This record gives sequence, C-alpha cells and structure tokens, in this order.
Amino acid sequence: MHADRVDKLLMLLGFLGAVGDGIAMPTMLLITSKIMNNIGDSDSNSPLAMNDFIDKMNQNAVNLCYMAIGIWVACFLEGYCWARTAERQASRLRSTYLKAVLRQEVAYFDLNVTSTAEIIASVSSDSLVIQEVISEKVPMFVNNFSIFGGAYIVAFILLWKLAIVGLPFILLLVIPGLIYGRVLMSLSRKIREEYNKAGNVAEQAISSIRTVYSFVGENKTITEYSDALQGTVKLGLKQGLAKGIAIGSNGVVFAVWSFLSWYGSRLVMYHGAKGGTVFAVGAAIAIGGLSLGSALSNVKYFSDAMAASQRIREVIKRVPEIDSDNMDGEILQEVSGEVEFKGVNFAYPSRPDSVIFKDFSLKVPAGKTVALVGGSGSGKSTVIALLQRFYDTQGGEICVDGVRIDKLQLKWLRSQMGLVSQEPALFATTIKENILFGKEDATMEEVIEAAKASNAHNFISQLPQAYDTQVISTISSFSTNVN
Repeated sequence: MHADRVDKLLMLLGFLGAVGDGIAMPTMLLITSKIMNNIGDSDSNSPLAMNDFIDKMNQNAVNLCYMAIGIWVACFLEGYCWARTAERQASRLRSTYLKAVLRQEVAYFDLNVTSTAEIIASVSSDSLVIQEVISEKVPMFVNNFSIFGGAYIVAFILLWKLAIVGLPFILLLVIPGLIYGRVLMSLSRKIREEYNKAGNVAEQAISSIRTVYSFVGENKTITEYSDALQGTVKLGLKQGLAKGIAIGSNGVVFAVWSFLSWYGSRLVMYHGAKGGTVFAVGAAIAIGGLSLGSALSNVKYFSDAMAASQRIREVIKRVPEIDSDNMDGEILQEVSGEVEFKGVNFAYPSRPDSVIFKDFSLKVPAGKTVALVGGSGSGKSTVIALLQRFYDTQGGEICVDGVRIDKLQLKWLRSQMGLVSQEPALFATTIKENILFGKEDATMEEVIEAAKASNAHNFISQLPQAYDTQVISTISSFSTNVN
C-alpha cells in the first residue's frame, strides 16, 4: 500500500536473496553427499584412483568457494533490501496514518477512541508490528519455504526411494510448529488486550496526576495497575508452556532420523545406494520438515500484522463527515464578524439522548463583547464547538455574516477565529513557536504584539531566553499567563 517503485525493486531483490539463502542448505547437502561418497569410494592402493579422488575433491572445494560467494551475496540482499524497504514503507505509513487521524472530525474521537493511548499505540506499536513483519518475518518465511522445497527436490534427485518413504514424516515435523503458531496467535491477541487495559490505567493516572496527588491516590493507582497486569502474567505462563511443548516436541526429528538411518542402511546393503547419499537425503528430509514447520509458525506474525494493518487502513480510508482537507466552499472577501444561531438543535453523538440545544437562537453583532452565562453542562462551550464546526447541528443553522458555516471552506473558517480555552496548553517547543501556531507566517513584531495584547510580554521577557525559551514542565505551570 505504501511501496513505490524503489520499494518494489528492493522487495524483488530481497525475495531473490531469501530464496538463494534458502536453497544454500540443500545445495550444501548435495555437495556433501558427493564428498562423502568420494571418500567412501577412494582406493589408496591405486595411484590412478588416488589422482581421480584428488581431482574430485579439488572440484568440490572450488564449488564450495563459489557457493560461499553466492551465499554472501544472497544473504546481503535478503538482509539489506527487506530491512531498507520496511523502514521506508513504515515511515510513510506512520505519516499517512497520523495525517488521517488529524483529518477526522471530533465526533470520531468521541465515539471510537476511548483514550489517547489507543492512538499512540496505533502510531507506534501497530506500525512497528508491520515493519517487523516486512523486515524479518517475510524473508524468514520465504527462506524456510525455500529450504523445504530445495531439500525435498535434492532428496528426490539423490535417492527417490528413501525420499518417498520419508515424505509422510513431514506431518510429524510440521505439527509442533503449527500448534505453536496457532496457540501463540490466540495468546498474543489476549496479551495485547490485557496490556491495553493496564496502559489505560497508567495513561489516565499520569494525564490527571494533579488529581491523583490531591486525593493521595498513588498507592491505589499502583494497585490498580498491578491488578491489570495479573492477566498478562497468567497468559505469559501459558505462552511459555506452549513454547516449551512446541520446542521440546522437535525432538521427534531424532526418531525420524533413526528410521531413515535404518531404512537407508537396507538400501545400501541390498539396492546399491551409497552412504553419503543416504546421509544427505535423511538430513534433507529432517531439515526440510523442520523448516516447513518454522515457516508455518510465522503465519501468526502475518495475522498480527494484517490485523494491525486493518486497523490503520480503516482510519486512512475513512472520509470524515466534517472533512478539514476538503477545500470546497465559499471564502468571504471581507469578514465583519456577525454570528447568528437560528433554531439550533444539537446533542453530542456520544450522548444522543441528552439534548444540549433545542430551538436555540442567538445573535452576536459584529464588534460586540458577549458573555454566555449558565450552569455546568448548559452548553456554553458547545456554542464555541459548533461555531468552529467541530460538530454539525441536528437542526437549524449557524451563520457568519449571513452565510451558513457549512457552506464556507472549513480551514478558512477556523483560520478566522482565535480561541483561548479555560484549560490552555503549551506544546513542547519554544514560546515563540507556540504563539506562531495562531499565525504561522507572523513576524517577530507581530508575535510580540500578540503577547502584549494577552498581557504576557512582560512575563516572557523575564525568562532566561525570552521568546526562545523551551517549554518544559517548569513553564507549564505558567501556561495560563502565557496564553
């Protein structure tokens, strides 16, 4: 989804490298069988036979040298190309995903996101899962399948009778890997859910740290976090047990090897087979089966990456009802500032049964200062939210200078407003950059004038670096004054 031509070329070269790396082992077994057979057939009493033996061994040595060079090239392509394209694609994925998140309307966050931890987890962990699969699991999967295919091709080329007998034993070698992958897939999904619960506890406590301190709730928070982690401990123990059983069951390869050794000896004694060939075929069958099991166990990682990709893709492809990227709409050449609410009906999407406005009307003349007074939850902040088009009304209309705001270009509409909320916040950058968020192309003189207008200039000037002071926790306590 996020691959360009360079990435497709890197994936092609990485695929070829993984295949080359995979077939190296079966090729090594093929050459090893020839070396062992040459040693077994050598006759030290015949000078002619000895010279022929030396020539064959020299040729095998040359073949191994060529093979070493080929493996080096294949492994380099496998490691570099997949890692490089994974980094490139994951970088684009993170940028695209964050842009899509910032594009969504406020109602989306009210209805679909329980906390900011979910967004942070999707930006970081989900993209890391996808990056890890592309950089490591895909080449390992291709590599293991190449070993499996190459091993059985070599086995049938060398001694098809033994290869056919050993073919059913693939199931014994594959089943542990399949069980391990399937069990781990289920457990990893449950562990992720448990960690999300624990993460929500920590995120809520840290984001409301003043409240926690004021109620002396540190120990209670620690207890809740510890209780939330108990589920992951139990699942982790099950995961370890499944992993131990799966890895331990790989010992069945020795049983398979013993049978192939016995049957191979019968072929040597009665059918003219050679010992080196029997050894190579037995090793190929065992290694091929184990490699297939390892390849199939990687399926769980593909499943996790596909689930993460699905979550990210849903956000990227979602077109919000109030689209801040939509550049359609009117732009007024002159703005006097008259605001009028006409028969507005509204209820928050997350609380549709709780009506905030019913046939609400208000007219604010241009240049006038108006105070909205009312109890908590009466809709004072909602007026501003509707005026900025964070939400659309369920009835009635809101006009600026006689034009309905849903007919105006959204970015332009919001750029005409300046808002200082009751809980101001500063971003982790300089004070100057924080002020420039209101007007990115403002000059330094305009920045100073804005600070003077908000009675913050004298305070800022007393800071060690004035407007270039970096906003950190010690300055956050003065955020109200600066705003």
